Amino acid sequence: MNSNLTRRDLFHAAAGGLALTSLAPRTLFGAERADVIVLGAGLAGLNAASILSGLGARVLVLEAQERVGGRCHTPELADLQDYGIEFGASQVGTEYARVLDNCERLGIELGQGAHIVAPYCFSIGGRLVTPEQWPTSPLNKTVGEEREVLPTALTGYFFSKYTPFRELDDWLAPWAAEHDIPVAEWLRRVGASDEVLRLTNEGLISPSIHDLSAIRSLQEHIRANTQAEDTGDAATQDIFERASRAALHIKGGTQRLPEAMAAKLGDAVRLGEQAARIDMHDRGVTVTTMNGARYSGDFVVSALPFTALRRVTITPALGGAQAQAVREMPYANNSQLFFRLKGEPYWEKDGLPASMWSDGPLSLVRQQIGNAGEREVLEVLGLGYKGDRIDQMDDDDRVAFVIRELERMRPSLAGSLELLAVNSWRRLPWINGCSHSYHPGQASRWAVDMIKPHARLHFAGEHTRRLEIGMESAMESGERAALEILERTG
Repeated sequence: MNSNLTRRDLFHAAAGGLALTSLAPRTLFGAERADVIVLGAGLAGLNAASILSGLGARVLVLEAQERVGGRCHTPELADLQDYGIEFGASQVGTEYARVLDNCERLGIELGQGAHIVAPYCFSIGGRLVTPEQWPTSPLNKTVGEEREVLPTALTGYFFSKYTPFRELDDWLAPWAAEHDIPVAEWLRRVGASDEVLRLTNEGLISPSIHDLSAIRSLQEHIRANTQAEDTGDAATQDIFERASRAALHIKGGTQRLPEAMAAKLGDAVRLGEQAARIDMHDRGVTVTTMNGARYSGDFVVSALPFTALRRVTITPALGGAQAQAVREMPYANNSQLFFRLKGEPYWEKDGLPASMWSDGPLSLVRQQIGNAGEREVLEVLGLGYKGDRIDQMDDDDRVAFVIRELERMRPSLAGSLELLAVNSWRRLPWINGCSHSYHPGQASRWAVDMIKPHARLHFAGEHTRRLEIGMESAMESGERAALEILERTG
């Protein structure tokens, strides 16, 4: 007998024969059958499906978009395919065991370095200052030792230096609740000046420092520090910069990984299938999509961001902290524009570092250095509330505004910008944000309970992470959801 069939038979037997359609309610007749239905074909959903499929379970993956990958999204930009342009995930940490293992098994080629950008200068009140000038510049209103810390590095500097966490899961411990407070309050506790608070807020990707819990930043920095050790100076580089040269990149683009994972699953992955309902009962679960298709199974894994899951009707309904988390969890924004640079390099015209950090309407201007050293691309980011403001404009007005602002900040850029691509994570209807956040008090109320199985529904996705960050956190969560189901059927 085929070994895969044997494992699948064991899975069915352990599940108590729930896969037998003869025992299913009449409402399930006509629905396509699977053992596990996975919602979302990002890294989390695909990893859960791959693990379960490898153990013989019949799996179906339903994806609302017409592509796989979720927040792994490499835009199709013709001659720039291996340049390193990514709308989402880009850095593969050297400790990303699950990502690295999948890349090796699927024949995904990796290269050294990921999303490397040129050094920064700083636009403060509309005036440019270099890193060398910053510590003594009259534009630098920080105090004491803070004056040596560059604006791009302020958040990482304070959270890395004063973190109370020593273990990766400390943020989940009951005592960590005392740090589930606004970032502004936490920074004041460790002695940060008012100007540090202002500059931190200007570069924040999440809600403002008054609305964002410090606990998420603390968790991110203790994990990131173990990956960025000895790769740079915490006072002059943020975690992203410090990791860029030590990290790896997926050749051809990050989206190649979820595409390969989906290809391995074959026709089990269905695109353009947006979940509308999840109905659970004693014998199984039925998922109904917006186009009226129905899929029945024993269990369902939601790897949807809570911004998407809150639009799905769930029966029996979620309750308590879990319902609150799905209904209220905030998501951060990242509005992006990519330009090709034409003519003489603008940084050679004015002699300043090519990338910019700004306390104006834009957040970051990254002059990207390609995987082979090319310097043709400029990425402009509106983070957090700045991105939301930019996204209020229609596409043409948004592009025109950003070009005007860039030329105002940096006159040497005039006439050198050719639009390549535009992306806003807030505007994508099935994602609605680039990453999850917590308002003060939410993590200590929700984080433990919100990922617990609800009837036959299990949860995965970056927002349910425990120990990891980045791409690895999505893979970790998919693995956890798969193991939960296996434990229930064993």
